[in-house]
Amino acid sequence: MVSAPTRRRGPSKGDRKQEALLETAEKLLAVKPLAEIGIEELARGAGISRSSFYFYFESRQAMLLALLSRASDDLLTQVECWLEPHADRRESVRQSIELAVTMYGEHGAVLMAAQNPDAPAEARQFMADMNGRLVAATEDMIVRTREAGAAPAGPPSAHSLATMLVGMTERAISHDEGDPELVDTLTSIWHRAVFAAD
Repeated sequence: MVSAPTRRRGPSKGDRKQEALLETAEKLLAVKPLAEIGIEELARGAGISRSSFYFYFESRQAMLLALLSRASDDLLTQVECWLEPHADRRESVRQSIELAVTMYGEHGAVLMAAQNPDAPAEARQFMADMNGRLVAATEDMIVRTREAGAAPAGPPSAHSLATMLVGMTERAISHDEGDPELVDTLTSIWHRAVFAAD
């Protein structure tokens, strides 16, 4: 007779140590680049020895990939809601921008580190894929609103406009220094670019 599998009661000690390493890394990335973060510094923050670090990650670059993987579930789940249809077009755009600001607030340090020259190629590819998903979702929204007669046909093409808007928004959010009008300003730009005729 085969016994029923036992259910795990929670994260193991090893899981907790790995999570502590990732949390330490994310905090450190908020104040310094990956290349300046020492293994000893990471290990100390997680309460483990320097040599124990290598039990969890073979390098700082591998740890960055793990941070991106940890963030990706949250990020990509939220991308599915990007620019969902809403009765109020302006409110739909605003909610999407607020979502982008929230995403960056939670994962900005990791996302910036993934774009640095010392980041592994896999990290840069992750960011390229993420940007591609945002552009595709925005392009789809523009196409749908144009087909419904709720937006002018262009030019520019839906893809060109989507690429420009997403790139501008990412740059504005990543360089924001607490501008209280950031969301309002971006909402106005998006609304005029997509819905207003020349």
